[in-house]
Amino acid sequence: MQTMVWSDLLELGHDRIDAEHRQLLDLACEIVAIGDQGGEVGTLRPYYQEFHRLLLVHCAYEEGLLRSLPRSAFGAQVDAHCQGHSRLIALAKSVAAGALPDGYDSPQGFITAYVHLMHDLLVDDAELIGALIREGRFTPTHPAHRAHPVPPAAGRLPPI
Repeated sequence: MQTMVWSDLLELGHDRIDAEHRQLLDLACEIVAIGDQGGEVGTLRPYYQEFHRLLLVHCAYEEGLLRSLPRSAFGAQVDAHCQGHSRLIALAKSVAAGALPDGYDSPQGFITAYVHLMHDLLVDDAELIGALIREGRFTPTHPAHRAHPVPPAAGRLPPI
């Protein structure tokens, strides 16, 4: 299965978020490779346990930042993004516990759907982090992002 790989297009300009996204993407690529080799839920379980752990920490931090945006302008988008996080977390938790979530009959089908959900959330991240920069909620650490209020990934993230 084709998947996403880290590139400069994915950098949002926030060191911690970028590092955590990279970690999660790298681990997702490992999971995809194991699934492509016929790995079953038992084989994937330790990877999803680590993925689930990293995801919980990342989402809590990112959601704290996003909730600082003005609710009147960004509330619905932030809420939808956080719901996406919740879906990712619930799915990862299920596999970390050793079972495929309801609606999936194979690890490969689940992995494909999971990677697509991650892709959609990364696109959304680019838009929301751009809003944080424009609102002055944080200063990007990368000089190129200081000059451009919308990170490069917004709208240009490569397809899966």
